[in-house]
Amino acid sequence: MTGTASTSKSDVAQAIASVYRIEWGRIVATLIRLVGDFDLAEETAQEAFAAAVNQWLNSTVLNT
Repeated sequence: MTGTASTSKSDVAQAIASVYRIEWGRIVATLIRLVGDFDLAEETAQEAFAAAVNQWLNSTVLNT
C-alpha cells in the first residue's frame, strides 16, 4: 500500500499495528544480542518505535 496526503488515520493506525506485530520480537531480540541486556533492549526498541510512529504520523507520504 502506498499512501498519500489523503491517507486516513485508520490506515496509519493499521500500518503501525502491523509493523509492531510483525517486527517487535525480532527488533528486541536483535537488540538483546547487541547490548546483552533485556531491559535496555526493550527500552531502546520502545523509544525507537515511538519516534518512528511520530515520524509516520507527521509524514505526508506513507510507504508500507
